[in-house]
Amino acid sequence: MLATNAWSHLFAPTKRKQVPVWTYIVLTEPLKKEHFEKIGWKKREGIEDFRDLVHYYRLTADNRILLGGRGMGIQSGNDMPQEKDYDEKTFGALKTDLLEMFPQLDGIKFTHQWGGPVSVPLDLAPALGYAGSKDIVYSLGCCGHAVSMTHLNGQTIVDLLLEKKTDRTDAFFVNRRTIPWPPEPLRSMAAHAIRGFMRWEDQKHDRFTAKFK
Repeated sequence: MLATNAWSHLFAPTKRKQVPVWTYIVLTEPLKKEHFEKIGWKKREGIEDFRDLVHYYRLTADNRILLGGRGMGIQSGNDMPQEKDYDEKTFGALKTDLLEMFPQLDGIKFTHQWGGPVSVPLDLAPALGYAGSKDIVYSLGCCGHAVSMTHLNGQTIVDLLLEKKTDRTDAFFVNRRTIPWPPEPLRSMAAHAIRGFMRWEDQKHDRFTAKFK
């Protein structure tokens, strides 16, 4: 069972099915009652915007705002360096973004920040199934919305390992044909080009929305 997600490029059966991409998160101190009254966040919905490099944010159990997104770290080659988990520039941009969304929180403290790699297929959809034969089962592509499906992936993997045919094994992302990423150095070039285009679209969107502020 290859449940390696962002590290899947290190294994021959899944080498070209995905690339590792880093995402980043900042966390505020716990909000008080007056904070919620100011920003109008009356329920506990998880939220994301319509950017290509989305902002995703929610409340933790102790009422901190967790905000992630914006950056998209890319690593060339097969290395997975731990220092890639920390990007001060992106952390700073996320903190600025949060205060632009909620200017009422000016002065709020940020207590934690971190990052880590997720698994990105070329079409951004999760993929799992048999890798050539029924001796090897893989699961990857857990990024964005696919993270919420991981509990179902686990149940589907059990069905595949036991060679059961179920509603889960009939889902579209099981044993689907993935678009292969090209080999290096074209892989890194393609990833940087896609990220550049997404950033350009977001900048264009930001300039448009700024006219209405």
